[in-house]
Amino acid sequence: MKRIFIVISILFGLGITSAQTKSYKFTEKLYHKVPVRQQIIIPQVDGLNCYTADLHAHTFYSDGELSPAERVKEAWCDGLDILAMTDHIETRRQERNMLKFLKGYSPEKKGFDPINTRVSRGKHADERGIVSDLNFSTELAREAAKSYPELTIIKGAEISREPVHIGHYCALFTTDNNAIYSRDDAEAIRNARAQGALITHNHPGWERTSCDMTEFHKKVYAEGLIDGVEITNGSSFYPEIVRRCVEKKLYMVSATDIHAATSNVFGQQNFYRDMTLIFAKDKSEKSLKKALLSQKTLGYCGGNIIGEESLLAKFFQASVKADYVGTTKKGGVKVNLTNSTSFDYYLVYNGVKIDLPAFRTIPVTIKGEKAIFTVENMIHMDYQHPTVELKLNK
Repeated sequence: MKRIFIVISILFGLGITSAQTKSYKFTEKLYHKVPVRQQIIIPQVDGLNCYTADLHAHTFYSDGELSPAERVKEAWCDGLDILAMTDHIETRRQERNMLKFLKGYSPEKKGFDPINTRVSRGKHADERGIVSDLNFSTELAREAAKSYPELTIIKGAEISREPVHIGHYCALFTTDNNAIYSRDDAEAIRNARAQGALITHNHPGWERTSCDMTEFHKKVYAEGLIDGVEITNGSSFYPEIVRRCVEKKLYMVSATDIHAATSNVFGQQNFYRDMTLIFAKDKSEKSLKKALLSQKTLGYCGGNIIGEESLLAKFFQASVKADYVGTTKKGGVKVNLTNSTSFDYYLVYNGVKIDLPAFRTIPVTIKGEKAIFTVENMIHMDYQHPTVELKLNK
């Protein structure tokens, strides 16, 4: 996949270029560590901007492997416009490890007792509840994001309960993560909703034998507590959930649920990290919430674009143009297809497969005056691929 890279020649202080802060006569720098942002070019649809977002990510303040600052830098380098910080409320493995590391700071060097760091699989927190500051990782991320003005940070948290019958839920646009936890599974979701948060049902097929709704799911859906569902999580795609989202008018999310560095997962792939494409007026909380609640999202995963059929068609029509060139001796119509986006498209016309790479123009021959293509790396309900007509520009 062709990608555009913009080298940002801002070194953020001399400390980023070397472990040394001074240059000496006997020292010569052989290279500079310059952050590079990957630019993802995508079109507007119906006058709305398309923003790239990862709405499910973890740091070492729960069970991730990177700091909030590194997660922010990584998202910026990956070309994201929006990153949601959604560390687990009930699962904080790294906290347990750090308390062991800080043993020497405790009275009599006996160490600190982890308090309710593993309550996500049917176990309830004891009377002490959650005592850690669950807002801290977002505070650190927002401080780090001041150096990356293109990136917007959404405050959130993951409510992580027994996976088979209850499940996990990302609360987005929270105001106080410390006020979410409850021993009652549904009440925790209600606590987040009371803050004005939107609720995503995460990885609905994880550790389960189907995506069918349990009694708990039916309860919280019926109560109107669920606003969206992950149609993909990491490499896992849940085709049935696309229909659920369309029928129940829920926004669709594709998320990394990243714990390791994204370079470890996507660095050798020929596609971008998983992301949700959000069509909004701007990146304000009001506009983003409106877009999500209006189901103005598509999922991107593994080079596939997934979502509601009409929005997929509009996105493809905004991405690709068909220019009339002439006719062939046999009466065919010669057309140039131009893809002006960072995404590759895989098309089928009259049974013939056509690859249309990012930022490329290719010639095709069609019959008649209608340029109608099936887009094989777009997916809507029931694992169907949309068939889209492009306006023929003469």
